[in-house]
Amino acid sequence: MLYTIKQETSKKITIKKSIFIATVSPIQKLNQTNKRIDEIKGKFSNATHYPYALRIGHERIEERFSDEGEPPKSAGLPILQELKKANLTNTILVVTRYFGGIKLGLGGLNRAYRESAALVIVRVRKEVFFPTIRFLLHIDRTYIGKLRNILEHFNTKIIQENYIGTPEYTVEINKEQKDGFLEAIKTVTKGTISIKEIPN
Repeated sequence: MLYTIKQETSKKITIKKSIFIATVSPIQKLNQTNKRIDEIKGKFSNATHYPYALRIGHERIEERFSDEGEPPKSAGLPILQELKKANLTNTILVVTRYFGGIKLGLGGLNRAYRESAALVIVRVRKEVFFPTIRFLLHIDRTYIGKLRNILEHFNTKIIQENYIGTPEYTVEINKEQKDGFLEAIKTVTKGTISIKEIPN
């Protein structure tokens, strides 16, 4: 079973005078990676390294990691391995390091980054990951009340509403509910609703 997180969480540890601050955050798309890392760098601007790892997706999980100047496979890979061990997706974990003057060696770095990642993952609240799907709906005003009842029944997230001209809704539901949801809204609108699947 896959899990994700809703809120950012951080944990700081000190190993041989080096400070490691692990920050785990939700992320939805790969193109959000640089922005998230830049935010961490802005928050901890005097740090020496910012290795990270991330996992995104459901049926096909995309994975990325970076040692960010540390020796190869000493930082990003152990962070990624902890994300995989926790079965987390749509999650990025950045470990900020303030060098304390004592070299840890390859094995020491690997253990430090792994421990930092593991400790922050223990602190975070995990939730079961449900892949979602979005639809753009155009509907006759006559059926707005019935449609909203269906949206409430399926715990639908309304992304956007527009009532200029033909009423328009952008909605998001759990992918597993797709068939039941589509059948329900077609039934209550007597097949007059326009439905278009759109990217998340």
